[in-house]
Amino acid sequence: MPAVESQSDPQRPLSLPAPAVGVAVLLLAAVTYLHGLGALHILGNGDEMIYAQITRATAASGHWLPLKSEMPDMVNTKPPLLFWQGILSTDWARHWSLLALRWPSIVWTFLTAGLAGLIAWRATGRSVATGMLAAAVYLAFLSTYRYGRPFLTNPPETFWVFLCFFVMLWWRPASFASRLLFPTLIGLIAGMALLTKSFAQLVPIGVGLTAWHLHEAWLPAGGWDWRRLLTRSAPGLLWTAVVSLAIFAVWFVLDPDPQAIWQEFVVYENLGKMQAGRPSYLGALLWGKTSLWVYGLTWFTNAGLLALPLLGTLLRAWQHRREAGTEERLLWLWVAAIFLVFLLPTQRSGRYLLEAMPAVAVLMAIHWRRLLPSAFMTTVIAAGGIVGLVGWLSWLLAREIEGETFAGWPWGHWVILAGSAAVVAAPLCNRRWLPACAVPAALCGFLTLSSFLQVFDPPLGAFPPAAVAAAKGHIVWAPQNFRAASELQTFLLPGAVVRGYSATAAGPDAEPVGSDDLVILIRGLAEPPPPGAIGSRLELKSRQPMADLLEMLRGNVAENLFVREWLK
Repeated sequence: MPAVESQSDPQRPLSLPAPAVGVAVLLLAAVTYLHGLGALHILGNGDEMIYAQITRATAASGHWLPLKSEMPDMVNTKPPLLFWQGILSTDWARHWSLLALRWPSIVWTFLTAGLAGLIAWRATGRSVATGMLAAAVYLAFLSTYRYGRPFLTNPPETFWVFLCFFVMLWWRPASFASRLLFPTLIGLIAGMALLTKSFAQLVPIGVGLTAWHLHEAWLPAGGWDWRRLLTRSAPGLLWTAVVSLAIFAVWFVLDPDPQAIWQEFVVYENLGKMQAGRPSYLGALLWGKTSLWVYGLTWFTNAGLLALPLLGTLLRAWQHRREAGTEERLLWLWVAAIFLVFLLPTQRSGRYLLEAMPAVAVLMAIHWRRLLPSAFMTTVIAAGGIVGLVGWLSWLLAREIEGETFAGWPWGHWVILAGSAAVVAAPLCNRRWLPACAVPAALCGFLTLSSFLQVFDPPLGAFPPAAVAAAKGHIVWAPQNFRAASELQTFLLPGAVVRGYSATAAGPDAEPVGSDDLVILIRGLAEPPPPGAIGSRLELKSRQPMADLLEMLRGNVAENLFVREWLK
């Protein structure tokens, strides 16, 4: 997507490709994101099944509110906008499928990529190539691929939050001078973000907007125009906060049990995250898994295969800081604001930074031409490692169990592997192509992994029709290693009432299991079926220790990659 030719002088900018190349990379991104969207196994987060269960249970009630769940302590865990989205996309759970739940997430993610592209286009003097690059870079981030496809709050939340700042930038300076129109518009947009995730989102949005207004009120001679800040900016920011909170308050007004929302969502879900998880706040800040240092590294883990180009962007941005335009400076302020805001709670997560990743993509696109080709080498090599590993495991697995457990890999899987290998190999053969192939290589890494995992969906990963028919109308107890993980079985056993039990137990407790209930038990491939089994399906192991991974590389793939779920 970026330059097709590198220069010996590291300070000399690289040229960007023709728009046709950008279109091709964006089409590759679209294919990557749509491939396997309804699959059982995708890069995601365990919260997806929690939200799916709340959506299904609420739809079954026939009412938009109150929210329902089969977990008494996990009902009002998020505002209702996501669940209403799921109710509509599944037609009140009548078309209950992972694809129906997830496709709106793709729409939100693509819209966010479009906003990033438009900002980069504007910030670089209407450079179409840079705009396409920013959109492609955002889609090539690991965090976007991981959280931008499943049924999670992150896709719509990121869109609405970034839209606030997009509007301010796009209509600048009128947006900063406005006393009513734009503060109201931003309040409405921010209110949608709050109704998607939490009222706490108002804090980073407010801090970011305040920083932007301070930047705009800075006088060339030094100091701030306090009159402008007090008469225009401050009242407008306050009005924005009022409007957004009013929209969020609609949840309390419409829900028949607002006290439950206050206790479960406000007190437990939000204020509870401010409680220290260590003996001292300072100790939690300076060391441990949620320390300042680990939190700072999440920028690079969010970037994934583009971590080194992100580091190069930080260095180049500092070197050329005096050349930065207004849009670039404002975007850096937004990135800093969200980082500092979410540094305050003791529970720090890279997911809290997702709303800033579109801005990061724009900043990387602005400085992409200044990066050394070697900055992209790690991206291409890492992507090559993923493609090579997937190809090796595919060949080993086909050799080991083809004709026994499954009929073989579809031809499309090998085409994806071959095409991805070509994209990765091209810049390794010609170093000048490294900047041009970094983003496509990252996307190909995601695509090959998705192709590998999709093979283990139905029919290979499904119960036989006789077992599905036998489970219909019955309670089925399914093992789960995460809250509501058993909800996945509702997509495999339509018509069954699925209940979860701990995967670490040999089976569900005898007391709640009825005489007509069915149970799913996990067994190794070499183990015999349990007595009374009526069907089974192949499932990927949820977690593989390092010893199992090494055994797979040595050729023992099936027994270390799979388990078998028996329905009895």
